[in-house]
Amino acid sequence: MGVESVSRTIQFILAPAVMISACAIILGGILGRFAAINDRLRNQAHERLDLIRSSQMGTADVLVVERIREIDAQVPDLMHRFKLLHDAILILYCAMLAFILTMLVIALALQVESVMASLAALAIFLIGTGILALSIALTIAEMRTSQRAVIYEVQQISSLKY
Repeated sequence: MGVESVSRTIQFILAPAVMISACAIILGGILGRFAAINDRLRNQAHERLDLIRSSQMGTADVLVVERIREIDAQVPDLMHRFKLLHDAILILYCAMLAFILTMLVIALALQVESVMASLAALAIFLIGTGILALSIALTIAEMRTSQRAVIYEVQQISSLKY
């Protein structure tokens, strides 16, 4: 194997490496959203437990009951968003795995000079790209639903009389 062959192999492998980097950048953003929703779910569960505990001690008022209703209304939506992002993260890792596999198949194809291996590398790369697109679509779906929770909470609080 000569220097030209090694250089050519590295050049062909760079495209999937760039896609892996893009996946890592996207993953960072999705993980941030996932962590925020995780924290929000845990906080609401803890708040609900505290409110129920206080109501059982006889200190429940109309606002406590209203807040429990708000939490009960928001949790299913948050769980849906949590699942969408969870699936997007898992799928994104699968895309990264496909791009890594593409790199290995490209190296193999160049070494054995196989048309079938080259076509396999292209197919795996395209599958990885499709998987990446699916992950982004799930993230878009989550973002579309995220505004509902904010709108709901603001409307509920705005409707309270003082």
